[in-house]
Amino acid sequence: MKKYRYTVDYTLTDPEGRVIDTTEGKGPFIFTTGQNEVIPGFERVVSQMEEGEEKTFTVHPSEAYGERREELIETIPREALEGIELKEGQILQGTTPDGRTFLVRVVSFNDKEVVLDHNHPLAGVPLTFKVKVLKKEEV
Repeated sequence: MKKYRYTVDYTLTDPEGRVIDTTEGKGPFIFTTGQNEVIPGFERVVSQMEEGEEKTFTVHPSEAYGERREELIETIPREALEGIELKEGQILQGTTPDGRTFLVRVVSFNDKEVVLDHNHPLAGVPLTFKVKVLKKEEV
């Protein structure tokens, strides 16, 4: 299967139309098909576009960051995060016993426990992209 390197401008919005990310003011985004560099739904649609083409499309959670999973929310003792000043919504980085890093979001906390969410922040969210293909080249 042929692989292509795409150079695109895009704006990503949530269902309420709030901008989540954009290349505006940052320069274009470059990715290569077949390399797992972008979410599957984005690659699927963009790989059908040609240079100069513009399109607005929505990627459902199943082709993005998945559905939210309640089993990925956990409650831990507050002392497990002793010395860390917590804020609701804060993103914390942790390390698994085998050395891999992961991110969690602080849902809530009190003196006794902390509720953490291991879901990706965009899990369960349909994502709308406005994309313009600036360049498409076979690699």
